[in-house]
Amino acid sequence: MFQSHFSVIILLAWRGLKQHAFSSFVAAFTISMAGGLFLSTWKIKEEAQKAFVNSSGGFDAVLGARGSKLQLILNAMFHLEASPGNLSWEQYELIRDTRGVKEAYPIAVGDNYHGYRLVGTLPELFQQHEWKTGRKYEVQGGGRIFSADAKEALVGDFVARKLGLSVRSKFHPYHGLDFDEKKRHEDTYVVVGVLEPTGTPADKVIWIPIKGIQKMEGHDPAAAQSVSAVLLVLRGAAGFQLDMKYNKQGNQATLAWPVAATLASFFDKLSWFEDILALVAFFVALVGALIVFATLRTVMHEKKREYAILRCLGASRLVVTCVVLAQSLLLSLTGALGAYLAYGGIGFTAAHLIREQTGVVMDPWSLDLGYLAFFPIVIVLGFVSGLIPALQAYRSSLSENLSPKS
Repeated sequence: MFQSHFSVIILLAWRGLKQHAFSSFVAAFTISMAGGLFLSTWKIKEEAQKAFVNSSGGFDAVLGARGSKLQLILNAMFHLEASPGNLSWEQYELIRDTRGVKEAYPIAVGDNYHGYRLVGTLPELFQQHEWKTGRKYEVQGGGRIFSADAKEALVGDFVARKLGLSVRSKFHPYHGLDFDEKKRHEDTYVVVGVLEPTGTPADKVIWIPIKGIQKMEGHDPAAAQSVSAVLLVLRGAAGFQLDMKYNKQGNQATLAWPVAATLASFFDKLSWFEDILALVAFFVALVGALIVFATLRTVMHEKKREYAILRCLGASRLVVTCVVLAQSLLLSLTGALGAYLAYGGIGFTAAHLIREQTGVVMDPWSLDLGYLAFFPIVIVLGFVSGLIPALQAYRSSLSENLSPKS
């Protein structure tokens, strides 16, 4: 008996929405957009922050010229922004030999190939360093790591695929961080290896010996003994001691440490933008709820005679009321599913753009309690939107709705 009533309620609700297909579509679409925008605002920021923190390449800190910690991290670890300045080779050796510094790798930047940065460093970075716990860099079959004194290059997987580079490919670097055909260097580099993908910014870099950047044709000879930054792996309380030495007491260099806290502070500064998008999503959701309410009111007004006939055929007030509520829930269900689809499109696009621009791989599909709780929340809001029309259907007069209209 219950199953029969349920089937009838769903069938009548579906027919009612089909008769007002355009209004129903607009209501469901508005809910989808509001939900998709809300999920995107929240999840993309959360996942992007997590992805950036996890893409630090296994380094705890960066030592660079005096300036902004954030700029130093973005430049040295994520290969964004311009270098704030240079350090002397002696400063690199000093930090390398400091107690508590487990690993120290100098890098030098200043050139590109078709917009992808050349980063000079030591081959030991790829031989000894673990970019993730238990994971060292690996070279794809047929390749090897460059030699310290040769004009050789080790190419990130992303760059190799984008530019069609492979082992034995040759190229000329271009001066500066932005590609300009007029600034080509005469030096010729040979690709000797392609890195296995790591999902970190290392995939978007062409790695060469640090001497190659320092002594590149056309570079200032004074820069031949300087580095752009030093990537550090620390042990124990070395971070506190170095922070005091460089940031609190010294004025020759800046230590960007801890990396995770610096990046978190950066994302916190964007919270105002998140609040604006959340506010927009709220108002879009409010409009969606009002459209659901208006649609149900229209459906009820135009079908009140049909509801009265149903009453005469034995349907109770409760059944008629449930039909109106079922329409509201169907709209909400469609809108909630559409919200996940909208978020999927936005999330995929955002992840693609972040990957293209930074090399950081973001996972927008991870599930958590908030992500799963969104669905029942939308259903409840849709149910609330249909309460007033449902109550009006419950209280409607049978005699008035059956009386002929003049």
